[in-house]
Amino acid sequence: MKLLFLLALFALVTLLEATTPGLGVWERLHREPPVRGDPAKRVPRAQVSTKWIKQKLDNFDPQNPSTWSMRYMENGEHYVPGSPLFIFVGGEWTISAGSIQQGHFYDMAAEHRAYLFYTEHRYYGQSRPTANTRTDQMRFLNVDQALADLAHFVEEMRRTIPGAENSKVIMVGGSYSATMVTWFRQKYPHLVNGVWASSAPLLAKLDFTEYKEVVSDSIRLVGGDACADRIQRGVAEVEDLIKQGSYDQVAQAFNLCANTDLSNTRDKQGFLSSISDTFAGVVQYHWPGDIEGVCEVINDPNYTTDMEALAGWFTYGSTRCLDASYDSMISYYRNTDWTHGANTGSMRPWLYQTCAEYGWYQTSGSDNQIFGSGFPVDLYIQWCADLYDNKFPESSMHANVARTNTIYGHMNPEVTNVFFTQGQLDPWRPMGVQQDLNERSPAVVIPLASHVADLNSISDWDSTEMRAAKEKISELVRLWLA
Repeated sequence: MKLLFLLALFALVTLLEATTPGLGVWERLHREPPVRGDPAKRVPRAQVSTKWIKQKLDNFDPQNPSTWSMRYMENGEHYVPGSPLFIFVGGEWTISAGSIQQGHFYDMAAEHRAYLFYTEHRYYGQSRPTANTRTDQMRFLNVDQALADLAHFVEEMRRTIPGAENSKVIMVGGSYSATMVTWFRQKYPHLVNGVWASSAPLLAKLDFTEYKEVVSDSIRLVGGDACADRIQRGVAEVEDLIKQGSYDQVAQAFNLCANTDLSNTRDKQGFLSSISDTFAGVVQYHWPGDIEGVCEVINDPNYTTDMEALAGWFTYGSTRCLDASYDSMISYYRNTDWTHGANTGSMRPWLYQTCAEYGWYQTSGSDNQIFGSGFPVDLYIQWCADLYDNKFPESSMHANVARTNTIYGHMNPEVTNVFFTQGQLDPWRPMGVQQDLNERSPAVVIPLASHVADLNSISDWDSTEMRAAKEKISELVRLWLA
């Protein structure tokens, strides 16, 4: 158990140190869903091919002739002509071959002799529709365009894959791409026969207070009350010292870089947010032993104060100072070059989508969480103004969120043949469907499971409830393909 935690911690520390402003945990929270095969089965992986498909820059303007090349991957090892097409839909990340070489979706594709694909979302990875990510160049980045890309992809694969003219289509998505497959089934039901939406947030919301509530509840449930209470007291101690003007004491304890000015409101808010985000980075992708390992650090009796314990976790294994400067963050994520980390790490395009469509800002606006009150929603509203040339005033952000909910149906999209799965520990769960939507779109919340954890192959590691959820989607896919 401790080994698993140390591996997760090493990954988190590496990401924290790899990004100039010290915000690499954001990239971890929006990474490609980790997909594992059955650890008891060691099978050679099939060769996956990387290909490109021409897409329209603007799918909704027939007078605009501009096109671009979207990347996708394919695995035809099991396919026989006439069998289904299985499409793993990419979200706000760079796609990689492993997701169509292993995992439960791969296992189902093998059962049905399906052709496997993995699509990359416009503006992420190598799928770059424009010369750069200047604000004016990102107007073609939205889910409406991405769903239309996917529709064209399905039609082209049916046309070009031998024997696939009448093939049925099954899709899977995890996290944001689970949102996409749900809405694709709603908007293009003639192009997909059934979808599996793992950890799909469906309700757009500017002030997403529930996220840190679930992070807190999950730490308390798995790590224990003593751990959660000590984190809460530690954060309160930090906030009190900042109010008293004891900036140097806090900066020294948390190894903040010299350019971080805790007397500056935005620096202070960003720093307090980053404390909570390091815990969120563990909880969201928790694997047995991860939260427990964090709490082992927090509960170390050698720490004399709660803030010292909090700082001990925050700086655990790190050798660099943390740059929590707001100006550094804005400078970093304003970079528009495709080769810069702001774009290769996916955060500049993803933050644009949050400003333009979703919100989902994980704030301290609730009293029912353990991370204080130091990072309100106005911090994130200011981000949008500063990162994207004042394109998104607060009023437009509220309107953008309302538009998304109106078009796609809030928490009640009118869909059939969708299986919704959520993890109990997943901080995104409150934005998704947690009860059966209708008799043809069931939902399940898997106890003690984290974000997209059910994408892995069925294995002896699964709880009874996890195995039942995976067997349920297998049963549904057989029904949708019958």
